Amino acid sequence: MPYTTELSDDYMGIHHVGSGLVTGAEILEACRATTQLLQNTENFHYEFIDFSEVTELKISAGELDRIIAQDFYAAIFRPEAVIVIVAPREDLFETMKEWEQRVQGIGWLTHIARDRTEAKRWLQEHYPDPATPADRAAEMSAAPSDPPALA
Repeated sequence: MPYTTELSDDYMGIHHVGSGLVTGAEILEACRATTQLLQNTENFHYEFIDFSEVTELKISAGELDRIIAQDFYAAIFRPEAVIVIVAPREDLFETMKEWEQRVQGIGWLTHIARDRTEAKRWLQEHYPDPATPADRAAEMSAAPSDPPALA
């Protein structure tokens, strides 16, 4: 299969890697699987999508529309996700830039890079260590209480 999905070692990221001919249907299926993960866990806060080895991308306008609709749905579960895409070829870069423009309003921090080195550097600079709900609860309980009433 020329479009694979793997989880990062710490389960905070999802890595998609394309090679050879990649289709819009394959990307859409990966989007759906990713959304299912997001619905069922608190993990997975970034995606690293690598098209470095892609020789051809076959994606219709309708498939791109469905991918974007799926991303809007995924954003319900991860409204502050970080997404970086490696797209070295001009046709890939242009398609990914169109995707980026169309998802601009959902709250994700996105970047389209020409090579892996740039993409990895950007991700390291922009991927925050996400706070889990347990971390947020601990922060809330550590918040100062109301000031004592004056006598």
